[in-house]
Amino acid sequence: MRVLFVTQYFPPETGAAPARALHLARALLRAGHHVRVVTGLPNHPAGEIRLEYRGMRRSRETVGGVPVERVWLYATPRKTPLTRLWNHLSFALSALPAALSGPRPDVVVASTPPLFHGLTAWLAARVHGAAFVNDCRDDWPHAAIALGEMRPGLVAGVLDGVARFFQGRAARLLVVTPGMRRRLAGRGFEERRLVFLPNGADTEIFRPGDGPGTSAAGRPFTLLYAGTHGLVHGMDALLDAAELLRGENVVFRFVGDGVARDALMRTARERGLSHCTFEPSVAPEALVGLLHEADACVATTRASVFAGETIPVKLFDYLACGCPVVAAVRGDAAAVVEASGGGLVVEPENGAAIAAAVRAVRDDPALRARLAAAGPAFIAREHSRRALGERFVRTLEEVLLEARGRGVTPRPAGAAGVFQRVFDVVVSLAALVLLSPVMLVVAIAIRLDTPGPVLFCQRRIGRGSSEFVLFKFRSMAAGTPDLATHLVEPGRVTVTRVGRFIRRTSLDELPQLWNILRGDMTLVGPRPALYNQHDLVARRQQAGVDALRPGLTGWAQINGRDEIPMERKVAYDHEYLERISPLFDLEILARTALTLFHMRGIR
Repeated sequence: MRVLFVTQYFPPETGAAPARALHLARALLRAGHHVRVVTGLPNHPAGEIRLEYRGMRRSRETVGGVPVERVWLYATPRKTPLTRLWNHLSFALSALPAALSGPRPDVVVASTPPLFHGLTAWLAARVHGAAFVNDCRDDWPHAAIALGEMRPGLVAGVLDGVARFFQGRAARLLVVTPGMRRRLAGRGFEERRLVFLPNGADTEIFRPGDGPGTSAAGRPFTLLYAGTHGLVHGMDALLDAAELLRGENVVFRFVGDGVARDALMRTARERGLSHCTFEPSVAPEALVGLLHEADACVATTRASVFAGETIPVKLFDYLACGCPVVAAVRGDAAAVVEASGGGLVVEPENGAAIAAAVRAVRDDPALRARLAAAGPAFIAREHSRRALGERFVRTLEEVLLEARGRGVTPRPAGAAGVFQRVFDVVVSLAALVLLSPVMLVVAIAIRLDTPGPVLFCQRRIGRGSSEFVLFKFRSMAAGTPDLATHLVEPGRVTVTRVGRFIRRTSLDELPQLWNILRGDMTLVGPRPALYNQHDLVARRQQAGVDALRPGLTGWAQINGRDEIPMERKVAYDHEYLERISPLFDLEILARTALTLFHMRGIR
């Protein structure tokens, strides 16, 4: 399997996103697959291109055994909405030629946010004929709105539209928290496509030291915060706790970068918190040493409902190293800490609660030892990055298997197959041009008739039982269940006024000419089953009918359409499979015109 991995952040950049991308890519290599990463020139989080990459437009190298192609992007330490937008857009544009070139991938993975290169990766998947998977590390722009970084409005709406566009076309959405999975499911994404793939710790690097931190006489009790200093983390509460612990021989050591760092440093100076020190981000190997030096570690989030559906990645590193944890978190993050037995959970954004927990850990060596012992075993069992990488690989293998279908021998084959494809392209292209005025009138009528989109996009089953998206003009009210007509409860089908007309005249089928031009369908063949018509799909597989490309019309269509039972449909489809020929196709097309004229078998 060949995988193209598109991500804006990759080592030597530090933080959760680069680390996750590297470990997922290395998991593919370990499993014997080929992977190529397209990423930007390293600049995160400082906003300045690293010295060794300055002046470059593109670069190729190997990182941790992974082939990496770096492309230019706009980088600046000035963090404004416009500079961030251009930073994200410039990478998405620069990455496109790199993603479209190189060996043809079987699967394209986009790690988001930022969002715009999700479009780049999706387009590359379309051009290469590859499956598309979105590793959704955060729920933007909804997260930005919840954090107060963005207001609801035009910009947020555009970003949400971008995310929905490529996420709606992803074979799988990898989500990092249960809360994110719940939110996406609530927006209509199918549970089957939502794969829980949490963050974790690299247990080959993050391991326990000689024992839990112990403060020697006269040495301050050291509390370490290591990771992103972001708005979601609510770190002001740590300064409140530091003020309450002033004079109690406790040192707060902040290691990392982020948008909130400068403000935190300024506040600490203004409040005279000399026992709070700030240090820049370090590589994982160096971070392990800092964790072993600490007596305890702290993680925080804000108290909002949204923050309760996030899990700070630093928690996994803390626990893997056997560091007692003070966690001012709620929701999913609190559940992780409590399940691990490696830390104390307190109320977020509450400096007094944090200070009380620090005193409890500092003053009770037995408690520190118990917390330190519990974390590593939990991480090895539940959140080892190696185990999570193996789950990632299995997911991509499953996606590829679905995309390739059952691997049946296509029918018709040889010269007959070539003739059918040429005929499909010529007829569908000519029909799209000639019928474009009719399609425009139908589209306008649908928009004037009822609210909702003009086109109805539906997952259907194609050749080899693989899935594709079928296009039709919408004939029913928005919100009608996505089921076969005979499976919908009585009273739940609401056909619009325009819908009744276009269904009786089969004008609703005209957009499928685009499916034929793309090669998803052919002019004559079995009508494509819905993705959830499992009985029909199974019967067609048993009869060998899934060797055929689905058609705009077919032998079963002119012999009853929706009026005949499933078993009879499959029998007609099998009969067509046995009799397939260009002359038989022309006969079916001619009889289809007569069937439409008499309006038989249409619901």
